[in-house]
Amino acid sequence: MNLFLNPRATPAQRLGAIASVVLALTGQALAATPDADGGVAGLRQLAAGKAVGLGSAAVPIPRPGVDATAEVNELLKAPLTAEAAVRIALLNNPGWQASLAGAGVSISDTVRDNHPAKLKARQDLTRLSAQTRKAWITAVAAAQGAATLRQAQETAQAAGELSRRMTQVGNLSKLQQAKDQLLLSEATLQLARAQQAAFNAREQLITLLGLWGEQTGFALPAELPALPPEAQELPDVESRAVRERMELHLAQARWQRQRASSPRPASADALWDAMGDAAGVRELAVSTRSEARQVYNNYRTAYDVARHYQSEVLPLRKFINDETVLRYNGMLLSVFDLLADSRAQALSANSAIEAQRDFWLAEADLQTLLAGAPVALPSGAQASSPSGAAAAGAGAH
Repeated sequence: MNLFLNPRATPAQRLGAIASVVLALTGQALAATPDADGGVAGLRQLAAGKAVGLGSAAVPIPRPGVDATAEVNELLKAPLTAEAAVRIALLNNPGWQASLAGAGVSISDTVRDNHPAKLKARQDLTRLSAQTRKAWITAVAAAQGAATLRQAQETAQAAGELSRRMTQVGNLSKLQQAKDQLLLSEATLQLARAQQAAFNAREQLITLLGLWGEQTGFALPAELPALPPEAQELPDVESRAVRERMELHLAQARWQRQRASSPRPASADALWDAMGDAAGVRELAVSTRSEARQVYNNYRTAYDVARHYQSEVLPLRKFINDETVLRYNGMLLSVFDLLADSRAQALSANSAIEAQRDFWLAEADLQTLLAGAPVALPSGAQASSPSGAAAAGAGAH
C-alpha cells in the first residue's frame, strides 16, 4: 500500500517514502543532465563529412578537460599519413582550441544546430583540415624532391671530379672543366634551396599539428600517394558549391527575414536597401559559382599535367637513359654523356613530383569547396568584392 495514503504509516515511514521518491527523481535528472561542457555531439554531427581528408570517418573535436596527448602520440608512431595529420590537427591545434573556447557553450548541444557559432566552427574545421592536408602534401613532396635533387647533385659532383682529373693529365680542356664545375655549382644551389624548402614545409606542418619536443621527430612517408586512375567528373560542381556554401545560406536567410518583415518597402531608402540586399546575395552566388569553376578547372588541369609526366615524360626519359647506357657500354658515348643524361633524368623526376604535388593540392581545394568552405585562390583569381563579404558577414550576427 502507498505509505502516503496509509493512515497507519508512521511519520518516519512517510519521510522515508518521500526520500525514496526524491532520490529516484534526482537520479533521473542527473541521468538526463548534459555533460558539464554542454557536449559537442551536435557539432560533431554537423561536421560529419566536412573535414578534408577524413572522408566519412568520425570527426574528432577537442573538449575542455580532455587530454588528447596519448592519442596524438599513438598517431605519431608510424610514418605520418595525411589522415593522421588531419586528425592530430583537429585534436591538438592551439588556434583551433582557442577558437572553440572563445565560442564556449554557443557550440555545445545546449544551443540549436543552426546557431551561427556552430556554423562558423564547422567552416573553421573544414579550413583547418584543408590547411593541414595541404601542408602534409607540401612537406612530403618537398622531402621527396630534395632526395631526387640530391641524386642530381651527386651525379654532377662525379662529373666535376672526373673532369678535374682529366684536365690535370691534359685529356680535357679547362673550358670543359669550367662548364662541368658550373653544373656542379648550380646543382648544389638547387639542392640547398630544396632542403631549405623541405625544412620550412615540415615546420609549417608541425605548427598546424601543434607539436613540440620529441613529438616533432615524426617520420613522413617517402613518397606522395599515387595518382588516381581517373579524375573526378563533376558536371554539377557549381550547384554543389552553392548548396554547401555557408556564407550564402546566411546571406539568403538574412535577406528572406528582411523581406518577410517588410514585404513592401515604405520609402525610397527602403527600396534602395532592398535592392542592395538582393544584389549582395546574387553577388555572393556569382562569385561562388566562379570559384567552383576555377577550382575544378585547376583540379582537372593539374591531373592532366601530372598524368602526362607519369605516362609520357618519365617513360621517355627512362628509354633515353637505357639507350645512353647501351651506347656508353659500346664505347659510342663518353662518361660525360652518361652523367649528363642521369642528371637530366633526375631533374625530370623532380618535375614529376612537383606536378603530382600540385594535383593533390588541387584535389584538397576541391574537397574544401565541396565541404562548403571558401578556397584561397591565387591573387586576382577571385572576383568577389567587399560588399558580398559584408552581406555574408551580416548574416552571422
